[in-house]
Amino acid sequence: MVIELSGTEYRLKPTFQAIMDIEERLGGIIGLAVKAADGDFGLKEMTVIIWATMEDRINFEQVGKLILSEGIAKASPVVRELLTLCLVGLNESENTTD
Repeated sequence: MVIELSGTEYRLKPTFQAIMDIEERLGGIIGLAVKAADGDFGLKEMTVIIWATMEDRINFEQVGKLILSEGIAKASPVVRELLTLCLVGLNESENTTD
């Protein structure tokens, strides 16, 4: 999966380590997925989830600034999809470049 922020594409993948980082900062994935489905999450949650799933991580604060400059509405569907992948699983054989 890819998100474009300020003209740069960042590859995102919910790896084991990414999920551990998300849970350490925000709590359980299932609760986050429920909140995301209800539209009840903000910049902090989006920043953590996108930052944690970046294949080549950049500075955490920079991720938040990029999301804010692009608009939270642009990142919301990506975050929901990432959380869905965390719940249903990600086959290594699946194409994750979209």
